[in-house]
Amino acid sequence: MIRPRSIERSLRFLLLAAGDALIAIGCLALSVFVRRNIDFEMTRSLLPPEKFPLDIANVLLPAFSLLLALGLSGFYNSRVSHRHRPLLITALVIQMALVALGATLLTRPYPRTILVAVPLLEALTLPLWRRLLKVLMPVRPRETVIIGSGDEIRAFVTALHQFPDSRIELVGVISPEAVPEVNVAWKGCLGSSAAEAVVREAEELIYVSRDENPESRLHLLEMRGAHGFLLMPSQADALITSGAFGWVGDQPLVEIGARCGYGIWAVVKRTMDIAGGIVMLLISLPLWILITAAILIDDGRPVLLRQRRAGRNGIEFLMWKFRTMRTRVGEADDLRLALLNDDRVTRSGLWLRRHRLDEIPQLINVIAGEMSLVGPRPERPEIVAEVSKSVPAFGLRLIVRPGLAGLAQVWAEYDTDPAIKLRYDLTYICAWSLGLDLRILLRAVSTALSGRGL
Repeated sequence: MIRPRSIERSLRFLLLAAGDALIAIGCLALSVFVRRNIDFEMTRSLLPPEKFPLDIANVLLPAFSLLLALGLSGFYNSRVSHRHRPLLITALVIQMALVALGATLLTRPYPRTILVAVPLLEALTLPLWRRLLKVLMPVRPRETVIIGSGDEIRAFVTALHQFPDSRIELVGVISPEAVPEVNVAWKGCLGSSAAEAVVREAEELIYVSRDENPESRLHLLEMRGAHGFLLMPSQADALITSGAFGWVGDQPLVEIGARCGYGIWAVVKRTMDIAGGIVMLLISLPLWILITAAILIDDGRPVLLRQRRAGRNGIEFLMWKFRTMRTRVGEADDLRLALLNDDRVTRSGLWLRRHRLDEIPQLINVIAGEMSLVGPRPERPEIVAEVSKSVPAFGLRLIVRPGLAGLAQVWAEYDTDPAIKLRYDLTYICAWSLGLDLRILLRAVSTALSGRGL
């Protein structure tokens, strides 16, 4: 479920980006109109329409270049970042370079007067647009809870007072005891039921404790889900941290959470799942026919199986697979991992497993929204419950949709210890990006073609 604050932030981002793109297109249209109708002394003649037609490529080039330039310059950074002050002139210079490069690659003549006039007009209109958006859709302060010891909370609040941030509204602290000096309500100590309820419901949670005990952080992520929390890293954390950053005063904050599990990136990932799932399903239809024939000839019916799996937030679903084991295998026996030379596996099933083709029907689960193209591999609910006894954080894999391909699946061994697989899955969840998804998909295709599966 996408939280209301995530929807609000995503809507503001979409409106901001759409307005920026429309401004780029409007400034281009105005520049072309002036050049076609007004003869300036600095130009040789009017600009004929055939020299610079307002077709799709010429119109979208400055728009996309502006969006990319603003993004690279930090204008779309919505995290706590008081010291991040992007300069519009930097973004406009980057846009000019991108437009010039794009026009060269597309072999389209781009008049120098247009190349210069568009950024000049944008320099006047972009600030006005952003001020208008602030009036129409003001940024609402996020109700923020901080966790730490008394000294750590006092230091954090002092920094916040020195560098005020209108996006933060402190509503409570969670610490071993009350901290009267900060004049913020004490919500109890971490571990109490009252404090844990506050942790789950807080709009923003900032963990300022220098305690490097991983159990407390994993527990916080388990309570917070995909939305996660902000962490003030220690010196040791800074050595390995590669996540998204923000600042309060001069102190860095690291985002711990699954960006692909909420907000705009959840929508982007789901859109890619639907589009990619449909395309891959259509491309694989000939394989369905061949695999169906091979299973029927080898061991008869059924061809497809539906197995119970634990999905996002622990909600069970039925996962589709091509049958690879003999029909006499019962569900209890089927819980055991398949091994080399396993007599339960059919001849056709061995080939399907080696090339991971038994998982193709899971594209149906992807399109239905029960799975994603990339994510932690789904496990049986019984296995999740059993493994969680020895690896309590194993359920963290369920804060995002399970995937057809996963980081642990393509880089670890099939029978790797569950605790090690969890490290792979948490790395994917907290370091997610579109590029990482693409790398995993390519690696999964390579694994399937080489027949390195089991």
